[in-house]
Amino acid sequence: MKIKETLPISDVLPGMCLADALMDDAGRVLVPAATELTESMLHGLVRRNILELSIERECVEDPAIALARREKIEEALALRFRKAGDGAGTKSLYRAISDFSQEQQA
Repeated sequence: MKIKETLPISDVLPGMCLADALMDDAGRVLVPAATELTESMLHGLVRRNILELSIERECVEDPAIALARREKIEEALALRFRKAGDGAGTKSLYRAISDFSQEQQA
């Protein structure tokens, strides 16, 4: 599971991944989203007086929490689809929404 957090630039290490594009005051992209930061990039950002960065990192999710999240999504979908029938199209739509919801929650 990926999480996004804002860190002071002093806590950002080379190899961390930028979660959001970093833009200057004029709206120009200084560093695109998903860029792996290097030491020289960090020095350049410090020189530009960038105080904090939005970082994305992998986090190992507790299996019990992941299972509870999946069950909650499935319960909500079952309630919404309770009168939708049992056809192939309904099952396909249910699975697509379930998969999408799981990805968005992760």
